Amino acid sequence: FIHVVAPATLTIQPGTIIKGNEQSALFILRGAKINAVGRADAPIVMTSSKAVGSRRAGDWGGLIIVGNAPINKTTANPRLEGTGTDGSTSGSGRNYEILYGGGTNDADDSGELRYVRVEFAGFAPQANQELNSFTFAAVGSGTRVSHLQAVYGLDDAFEWFGGSMNATNLVSYETGDDHFDMAEGFRGRLQFLIGLQSATVTIN
Repeated sequence: FIHVVAPATLTIQPGTIIKGNEQSALFILRGAKINAVGRADAPIVMTSSKAVGSRRAGDWGGLIIVGNAPINKTTANPRLEGTGTDGSTSGSGRNYEILYGGGTNDADDSGELRYVRVEFAGFAPQANQELNSFTFAAVGSGTRVSHLQAVYGLDDAFEWFGGSMNATNLVSYETGDDHFDMAEGFRGRLQFLIGLQSATVTIN
């Protein structure tokens, strides 16, 4: 598991391909930012490290962004689903506990995503503890998001846990659970969403 921590900004150039090994995931934590701005002719692609033709839903964990916007979960500081499963509290490469409650800044800025595609993500570190293709936990409206695509994820394509993030032009293509899932008082505005499902996505 890769964790980008405050005050770092992870910048990804247009056309970059990022390959996630089995049981990996990319986290942008509170106070850190991601600047992943692709183009229509040069998208940023986050995919499985397996060879083309061998990639399957759930090969890796996807992209997770954690912000400082409010949520309405009654638990004071809940643990993000899919984290904290190896018993560690910190450490490079470990799946330590990530908390996301208590934020107060609706306009919190976690960076920018544009023309980004996440493929073959959504594995579960433990039973009923799934990661998604895109996870936005308490992400604020200062975060700029547009033209994202989730492809063959094993769990949700896009999931919001509270927050006030706005986004446009989101595409979910073949996913194992929800195309778009909002909970815990999500108050953002979403426009131009497409979900296409023609197959049952399972672990092969």
